[in-house]
Parts: sequence; structure tokens; C-alpha cells
Amino acid sequence: MKLICETCTINRTVPGGKRAFLKTILAIGKGSERKGDETKIMLITSSNKSGTKYNVLNNITKIFTRFLDEGKVTISFITPAHDVQIKSDKVQLMAFLKVLKLVLTGGGKLANSSHSIMDPCPPSVPLRLPCLTVGKKKSSILDSPSVLSTKCIITNRKDYPAKGFSRLLVTLQISDIKLTRFDSKILLLQKLRNLSLSKNCIRTLPRTLGQLRLNELDISGNNLADCKWEWLLESNIQSSLVLLNISDNGLPFLPINVIHASQLEVLTADNNHIRKLPFALCNLSRLRILSLASNCIDAVPESFSRLRLDRIDLSGNELHSQGATVQDLRMNASDTQHHQPSSLFELAARTVIFKKIPYTFPGKIPFTVLELLRRAPLCSCGRPCFQSKVYLRTKVLKLNCSCMVINSNHQLWADCVYCSEKCLRRLY
Repeated sequence: MKLICETCTINRTVPGGKRAFLKTILAIGKGSERKGDETKIMLITSSNKSGTKYNVLNNITKIFTRFLDEGKVTISFITPAHDVQIKSDKVQLMAFLKVLKLVLTGGGKLANSSHSIMDPCPPSVPLRLPCLTVGKKKSSILDSPSVLSTKCIITNRKDYPAKGFSRLLVTLQISDIKLTRFDSKILLLQKLRNLSLSKNCIRTLPRTLGQLRLNELDISGNNLADCKWEWLLESNIQSSLVLLNISDNGLPFLPINVIHASQLEVLTADNNHIRKLPFALCNLSRLRILSLASNCIDAVPESFSRLRLDRIDLSGNELHSQGATVQDLRMNASDTQHHQPSSLFELAARTVIFKKIPYTFPGKIPFTVLELLRRAPLCSCGRPCFQSKVYLRTKVLKLNCSCMVINSNHQLWADCVYCSEKCLRRLY
């Protein structure tokens, strides 16, 4: 039984001293291959790869499990006089304690207590423990530095770990190995913050990816044109993602779900087939760097003037068009009688605006109405424009940006929407 965790060893014979937690492999098994050898607990850290062994039987005074629900346990040994404080995932820690209990009771059950744990197997099943002697084959399991590492870079197929990744990984890069599908083992890495899957052949990403608290995600150079991007609807990824790179994926449009990543500061979507950008992109108030080079963009939404960018790259696009780049959708009087009535969601959204209800707070209004308000393009007056009243024109836009990169013969054209004839007349 092996537990990857963090431990702090306190020597009771030495008063004071620093108490730092170290990344540790905690293993329980036989001390050697001899039949009479006792069961031991082996503690391996990056600074002590040979490990420290503790006898189990008649050598543990107490196991403190008061904070087990928080993933914390302390084991007090007699010889040597050490208290080993353990921090780990609650489920894995409970499994380790189950094995330890079976060793201490010979396979029987402990007396009932507030912190007792059910046996993982019946008492009749013999307990088989591995040998802790570090040999040539077992050394890769017990004292391999990769198990305790927080960073893993894989650029060759033969280096891909067959038995999974270290649970302590903070940075993981899997690049240019022709990976065709997302590896579900990555979802077990709760400490992961930086993930790069660039230059592979991935076609879709699971929604459960959004349950990780990633700060940086690089999925450039894949085949995500048909991806549903539902993982951006998960609250964990929305509150943590700071950098997203979706370049070179053949995207026909910028995924609208990107607007939910409220903490996003850097967005890169170069070398795609994007022609139009969502008006709701202005909701990314923290966005500072936006790179959309080598796409098919002919104009940006007027709402981009609300962004405070440090840098925007629109080189290699089609910003050379003259006049209107989109059709004027103002209704004629003859078309009014054939116009379809507004949907109930749109009527509800209009009521929210009219009554000045603060819809930015979660739980105030239904989710469907909130999504409609978030995604609706904004008029220059600040009001959302719904489908029943949309007017489209273009103009040259000046952005509030420190550095703007475009082709020398291009101008930054903007798609504009107006909620009424009154707002339209303000421009002309």
C-alpha cells in the first residue's frame, strides 16, 4: 500500500525546531522478503530516497484522527520517538488507515469509535503486503524522483507513464506525441494548475476538465473545430483560468463560452478561421492580452471599446473592407406585420433592464434569462440589443489599448448594433 502525501516528522526528544511539510511517499509492507520480518511503515522523501522505516506492531502509541475529514492524521511511534503528521487526500488517506488497521488487528475489526473505519475486506481474507526492500524493479515504484515531482514534460510517446501521473503535479506538458484523445487520468490531478496539450490530434475535451482549477491551459495545435466547449461552464475553471491558448485548431468562430472565464487575462486564438467575434467578449473585464492573428476577421464588435487591453494582435486578418461589412437589418413598415413576436426569455430580459434589476448577482434571475443578457450585443448607449430590434452599421474604432498590431494598410472596423432609431441617429 502506497500513499503519496505531505508529512512533517517531529522528534519528541528534541525540543523546538522547524516543522516543514515535505512531499512524501508513505508505504506499508514487509521489511524484507524474510518470512519472520515484521510489517513496517516506510517514509520516503526527496531528500531521503533510501527511506526511514518504522515498525508497526507494538510500536505505535496512538493514531490521532480528529481531523481525518480534513485529510490530516498523526501517527505517534515509540521507537524512534517520532510523531509523523500526514496531509493527503481524504479518500486515499482512509484507504491507507484501513490497511494499517488490518495489520494492527491481525485482520479483525477495531472497537467502535467516532473515527472507526470499515474493513475493506472480510477477516477471512489473508492480508498480503508487498516487500519494502528497494530492489532494481521496485526502486522505480518507491524512490523514483518522478513520483514526487511537481512538473512533468512529455514530448516523446515512450516517456508517457503507463501507471498514471504523480498526484502532486502542478505543471503537466504533453506535446507533439499525436495524442488522439484526452487522458481521463489527468482529471485525478487536483493540484494541477498548468496544463499544455499542444500539437496533438485531440478532437474533443470532456466537461469534467472544467472541474480542475487550472490557471493556464494550452490546447493549441489540435482539431477542436467541433468541440462543444462545455467544460468552460464549470465553476472551478471559470474562477481560476488566467491564460487560454486555442490557436491553430481550425475554429470557424471564437467559442462563446469563453465569456464565462471571468478571471481570463490572456486569450490567444491565432491561425484559425474566425470571421466574427462575439459582442459579449467585452464581459471579460480582466482581459489584458488578446491575440487573434492570421484569421478572417473583417471587423470587431464596437463593444471592444469597453475593454482595457495592454495588447491586441489583429495582423493577418481582413480589416481592409470599405463601408458596411454587415447587412442593415432595420425593419421596414411593410415587414412589421410579418415579424415574429419576442420570445418569453427576451420579454423577461427586457423587463429586467426596464426595472433596473441587478442581474449580475447569481440567483437573482433564472439562468436562461441571465445567459440571454450576457450574450446579447450592447448598443452604444449600454443597453442590450435583442433579435426583435437590431440595426447594424460599421465605423472605424479606436481602442483603449497600449499596443495594437494590425497590417499597415488596414483600419480597425467595428460592427455596431443599435437598440432603437434614436441611438442610430446619434451616429449620423
